[in-house]
Parts: sequence; C-alpha cells; structure tokens
Amino acid sequence: MDGTSKPRQAVRLLRDVAKDKQVSLSFVNLSVIVPVLVDAGPQDGAPQGAEKPKEREVLHSVSGVCEPGCLFALMGPSGSGKSSLLSVLGGRSTARTTGDILFNGQPMTKAIKRSLGFVTQDDLLFAELTTFETLYFAAMLRLPRSWTLEAKLQRVDMVLEGLGLQKCRDTIIGNAMMRGVSGGERKRVSISCELLINPSVLFLDEPTSGLDSTTALKLVHTLRNLAFGGRTIVASIHQPSSRLYQEFDQLMLLADGNSIFYGEANQASAAWFAMLGVPVPFGVSTPDHLLDLACADLPDRSAEESLTLSSMLLEGFNNRKLGLGKHGLQPSDFGAASGGAFEKEGPSTTSGSVASTSQTDLHILADNDTKKHSYELQVVTGVPSTSIALDSRAGKDDSLQEANEPSEDGHKWGATWWQQVRILTSRCVRVRRFAALSIQRFAEVVIVALLAGLFWFQAGGTKQLRSSTISDLAGLLFFQILFMSFSSMFQAIFTFPADFQMLVKERQSGMYRLSAYYVARSMSDIPMDCLVPTLFSVIIYFMSGLRLSPGAFFSNWTGMLLTMLTAQSAGLLIGATVMNAKTALAFATVFMLCIMLVGGFYVQNIPVWIGWLKYLSFVYYGYNLLLKIEYQDRGFSCEDYYAKFPSAPPGNTYCSVASGNFFPTDVDAPVTLEVCVLFLLLIVLRTGVYLALKQKTTFRKG
Repeated sequence: MDGTSKPRQAVRLLRDVAKDKQVSLSFVNLSVIVPVLVDAGPQDGAPQGAEKPKEREVLHSVSGVCEPGCLFALMGPSGSGKSSLLSVLGGRSTARTTGDILFNGQPMTKAIKRSLGFVTQDDLLFAELTTFETLYFAAMLRLPRSWTLEAKLQRVDMVLEGLGLQKCRDTIIGNAMMRGVSGGERKRVSISCELLINPSVLFLDEPTSGLDSTTALKLVHTLRNLAFGGRTIVASIHQPSSRLYQEFDQLMLLADGNSIFYGEANQASAAWFAMLGVPVPFGVSTPDHLLDLACADLPDRSAEESLTLSSMLLEGFNNRKLGLGKHGLQPSDFGAASGGAFEKEGPSTTSGSVASTSQTDLHILADNDTKKHSYELQVVTGVPSTSIALDSRAGKDDSLQEANEPSEDGHKWGATWWQQVRILTSRCVRVRRFAALSIQRFAEVVIVALLAGLFWFQAGGTKQLRSSTISDLAGLLFFQILFMSFSSMFQAIFTFPADFQMLVKERQSGMYRLSAYYVARSMSDIPMDCLVPTLFSVIIYFMSGLRLSPGAFFSNWTGMLLTMLTAQSAGLLIGATVMNAKTALAFATVFMLCIMLVGGFYVQNIPVWIGWLKYLSFVYYGYNLLLKIEYQDRGFSCEDYYAKFPSAPPGNTYCSVASGNFFPTDVDAPVTLEVCVLFLLLIVLRTGVYLALKQKTTFRKG
C-alpha cells in the first residue's frame, strides 16, 4: 500500500479474513454536527440579541481511506474530534453528519454494522463475570446459530489463547470494589469480545489509555497482527510513545475538528512538517511534536505565535499540492519534491483535506482498490513473542467457518429468541450472584424482621382478639407492605441506569432482541428478589403470632410478594425513564410518600377531591389484601364491641371484625378485586418499563 505496509512475522490470532470479505473504508468530506445542550453564554464577537446556535460542528470536512491490512491511527489532543469521528465511522453515533461513509463503496447497512467490531474507550464489561464467562456468553449470542456448541467453544479458546488471556481465564473482571483482572487484561478482554466474530473492520477508541508503555506496546503489536489477517484496524490514540507510534501505517492528525495531516505515519509526517518549517526538534519524539503542533502549544513560541502557526498548518494542509491521492501524503511524494508543496492563493488552489480530489474520484479509487487489493505477508523476524499466537486449529476444523459475517447462515440473529432468553437469563443470574446473595442484604432484612417481631411479639397470639390488638396488627401488616415496597423500589431504580451503557453497546452490536433481554432480566430477577422478602415474611409472621393456618400464611406471603413486585416495577419504570440516579431518587421519594399516605393507614378520611389518588396506590390494595387475609371471618371480644357501639342490640355472642368498622374496607369481602388490580398494575408498569427501554435504546441518527 504505497510503501506503507510494515513487514512483520506472519502470524494469525484468528483465521485470516477471506479476500472477498475484506472491507475498505472510505469517508469523504465528513462533517459531524451535534446539538448544543447547554447555554455557554454570549459568544465573543456575536452581536447582542443574536440567536444562540442550536448546533455545533465538531468535525469539518475530513476525508480518508482505511484499507485491509492497515493500522490507521487517529491522533490529536482532547476535544479534537477523535472519538466523534470513530463513533460516526463505526455507526455508534446519533450526531447529524454530512458527507459520505462507504464500506467497499457502499453505505453502511445493518448486516455490515453487525460485522464490525467496536471497542469503546471505557471497557464496558460485567465485573461479576470471569474472563471465560464474558467470552462464552458473547459467543453464544453473536456467533452464527448454525455453529455447534463445540465450534463456538473452540472459537472462545482460540481468542483466549490468541490474546494471552489463558492465565486469567477464571478470574472475574472486577471493578473498584472487587479485585479482578489487570488493566491490560481488561482491555484485551474488551477486544476479544469483538474478535469472536472475526470482524472485517475493528474500531478502537483509545485502547492504550491507562496502560503502561510496555503493556500498550504489546497491545498495539496484537493489533498489528490482527491487521495482517486482512482486517481494517482504526484506532484513536491519545499520547503514544515513540516505539508505539512506529507501528502505525496511516495517520490522521486532528486539531479542533480539522485534519492538519493525513498520510503515512512516520517518514511522511516528519517530512511534511519539516517542509512547513516546524521540523521535529532534536531529542523530541515525533508523536510528542505532532501533539504540540495540534495543540498549538509550542514551548519556544508565545500564545499568539502558536495560534498563527496553527492557522498556517491548517491552511498549508488544505492548500497542498502533494498527497492528493486517496492515501494522502506518502514518503514517495517528498522524494522529488521541490519548493512548491502547497499554494497559498490563486484560482487553482485545492480546498479541503484529502477530499481535494473530487468526491467521485475518491469513491472510484476506494472501489477499485477493494477489487484489486491483496496482501502477501512477508516472514521476517523481530516481533516480540508476547504478541504472537499461532492458530494451530485453523486448518484442522472445517466446522469453524469464517465469522466475520455472523448472518452468513441467513439469520439476522446469532441465536433464536428462546435461546437468547435462556442465555441472557443464565448471564443475569451470574451477574447478580454477589449482590442478590450478599451477607449485607440478608443481615439488613433479618435485623429489621427481628426488631419488628419483637415489637409485635405474639400480638395476635391470643385466642380472642381485642380491639387494641386489631389496630396493632393492622400497623404490623402496613409495615410489612411498606418496608418491602420501599426497599424493592429504591433498589430497582438503579437497575437500568447501571446497565444502560452495556445494553446500548450490545444492542448496537446486534447481539439480541430487546424483548429477549427484558424477559430474561425479569425471569432471573424474580426468584432472587423473592428470596429475601420470603425470609422477612416468615420471621415476622410467626414472631408476631398472625393467623395460624396454612392458607392464611401462604396468602399473606403471596400478597406481600405481589405488592413488592408491583413496587419494584414502579422503581424500574422510574429508573428506565429518568436514568439520572439523583433525579430518579428525588422523584421516587415523592411518589412513594404520596402512595403511602393514601394507603389507608395514616389517613382514612381523605377529601373527595384528592381521594382518587388511593386508587392508583399499590400500597392501598396490598394493605387491604393483607387485612382481608388476616381478619376475614374472624371475631373479637363482644365486650369491646359494645364498648365501641353502646346502642347496639344486646345479646350478641359472636362479634365479627367486619362489624366493628375498624377499617374502611370490608374485611369479609372477597380478595378478588385487590388481587386483580395488583396484577393489572404489575402488567401495566412492566409494559411501561419495556416501552421506556425501547425508546431509550432505539438508535436514531442525526
């Protein structure tokens, strides 16, 4: 590729991408416009009263070509547009764009998008899963459904071996609270998740950030070997070392959203800036010097001189006469270069960056190159052994098909809907195993249950109820409903905000249907979420001496769980709708206090104009349900009855709780209404959660 290809030892981390599956990526006159969400105040030089801009352009007409076998680097200071460009090229951005992005001369389709690998800057991994489990679940969801389980497991082992992850195979990923794999291993796990599908194009957003120089160099060696397999590798790099920088084939240097260099990374970049009068100083590495130029912050120049230099660099690149081909500036362009490398003015001035060649010409060049391009890997020495992993199984097992196109068996998804539900359910259980079964959670519930049991100790254990006992037990039933509702709701609020980025990432990769994820999450959560409340209910029920009959106990337990699940659904809906944890907590607090006050315990005679709120309160229906279960067809002391109703006809030997008018609801009435309403609220809230997630995760571009 115009002399930019760097010979290395011919190794394979995965099967080489077939030549007919290799992808050439080109982008022409690409601009990215994002909405202005925060008012930045009056702009300098803007007339007073002028309308404030609603959008801001973060990338300005950049163009380039990334080809198979090429390691393409995006460099620039923070805020220069590297991540924005990478996200747009990988189809992960909702920003509005102008210009063209072509894959083998064609716009991106859903099938192409599913064959791309995209490694985000922040490693989005489940901390509770081991390295093997992370790759296993990704393989089950992403690899073609026509593959056998053995073939998928072989692919997982191949990737683990290829990226040197065998020693941490059974180590959890971990996070700040749980010790797990190292930073370099964590980054390699992120890359391995994308390599499972053997992508034709791999995008990486600052893969070396946070790594030491040696680990970063090993990682880039790995990317080099992947490129040799016929893949197109595009990576944004923040501050590379000189040794790491030498691994790049092509470079695009960005400054404030503008391209000030595009071409061969090593010789051509140094020659170009030397021609512009800013050569690499003695003792300064090339990448450090390039970043100084992009930042307009040279140590031997004033701020004004640096700004003037920045404008000169941009003008020089836009008006250049060299490197107008699709590969930009190449070393061969400087071999016979005389004085006129660029023009400053005149009608023949070529504007734009690499796109100074016509858009049609660049499209044709990219398309022709895809048809004619082929790479012969040369065998030389000098690659560190840590980055080499031979695929000894590649030619032995024909069942391992090329996975760079997961839908090659004619199916859009790697697994059927039922398989997705089963796999995701298993994954959700493993992810929640530490939180759901934590000692802290059990201790909290047991301590509260024991305290409540002591406060109401055997309050209902007498043979004949007294009026004071009826009121006390009603307080216990209300507390039972309220505590579990509060606890489950406030825990559920953080469920989807915590997993939202992972959900968006996996949905954009085409791993599963949203409906399968939602059903799996619900199926895995319900058993674990019911375990702790069951323990709470058992302790309180028998310590307080509630109605001792199997039917009453199981009815109380079922009613409490139904109310708790409804409260949890409300918390999930709030979390899925608001997403901001602070705002969600404030809203949930007001909401929960409102439905608690209209629940029928604190205030029984609510004004008519606001009394309708109780019909929206699951606490109201849950409390009435437990009252009916506990007091249905039960009597109390007739002595207390006549004390409460002196004018009642004498001679009653049996006085029912219902006749005592202790509660607004008729405790002798059937429980059908409360059960049906709670089920209806549960279904409506759960449906609302799904619709909120669907709206939040639907990819809408610009």
